[in-house]
Amino acid sequence: MEIKGNTLYDANKQLVLEHESPLNHLEMARKQEELQEWFNNEVINYAMMLCHELRDYTVFHLNNSSTSTYTASKEVFICCLNRGDILGIDLTEDKQAYEIWLKIGKEAYCYYLFPYDQAVIDCD
Repeated sequence: MEIKGNTLYDANKQLVLEHESPLNHLEMARKQEELQEWFNNEVINYAMMLCHELRDYTVFHLNNSSTSTYTASKEVFICCLNRGDILGIDLTEDKQAYEIWLKIGKEAYCYYLFPYDQAVIDCD
């Protein structure tokens, strides 16, 4: 297999595109429950989902309630599915973020979902 590009990201992108298939409904339901638990434990008010390659940024505002974390976990999947097929969604090794691989058109792109409280300044 010839790897296109010269970075680890390029290699991962190609491997994901060639070897992963879209998550089915059961896998997505399990991942949504996992995400909700992560939101409950790791996110106070804000989370960001970003794909640097596409310059695509989405900020989620939570109000620190179970209803809010359920809605946020559901909205992550809605945002992803509006963009393309979900090929993978896994907690990073350091447990600080989720790595989400999407197939958009014929390409794979990596998004990261992480707590974003430190970057938002509320001026109420």
